[in-house]
Amino acid sequence: MRIGLFGGAFNPVHNGHINLAKFYIDSLKLDKFIFIPTANPPHKTNTEFVSAQHRINMLKLATDGIANTEISDVEFNLEGKSYTYNTVTYLKKDYPDDDFYLIIGADQFLNFKTWYRYQDLLKLVKLCTAAREEKQYNELKAFAQSDEVISKANYVISNIPVYVVSSSQIRMLVKNNESILEYVPKGVEKYIKDNDLYV
Repeated sequence: MRIGLFGGAFNPVHNGHINLAKFYIDSLKLDKFIFIPTANPPHKTNTEFVSAQHRINMLKLATDGIANTEISDVEFNLEGKSYTYNTVTYLKKDYPDDDFYLIIGADQFLNFKTWYRYQDLLKLVKLCTAAREEKQYNELKAFAQSDEVISKANYVISNIPVYVVSSSQIRMLVKNNESILEYVPKGVEKYIKDNDLYV
């Protein structure tokens, strides 16, 4: 199988995340797409995170009706910081013969060599990233071709319209009692209201 792996805080999940998942499922002909909410990200604190269960519940609502998607709680079962290498290694036990496509942001792609055991990780996945605009697409291409490690790796750089919104913007809107229906699936908006999240 061809399996997409998409990690993030998803605090909360928004339309940008969902649009990206649909794009990769279609363009890469993925058989399965796994959302992996992070537990203890190495580069930022998780003090603003709502609980794991809330984030998983919102992901379930957001992906309802999208075929071949699932949510993994793997990072909540691993000790220490949530390093992608450890997560992928753990998942590989369940999918030893399948191909992993790791979806990451453009900024993460450009800084990939700062990741924990990045060279070992590249042996396990094909890197996938998307540019927000033509200029960034060219920048990503040039970086990938010139970098001695990345150039030898399997990677996909897509040039697609990226839905520009951040989870932090959505949390701020909720705090200010403003509508977020433009940015999140209806079920997620209702869940946030019903559970008094981010207020």
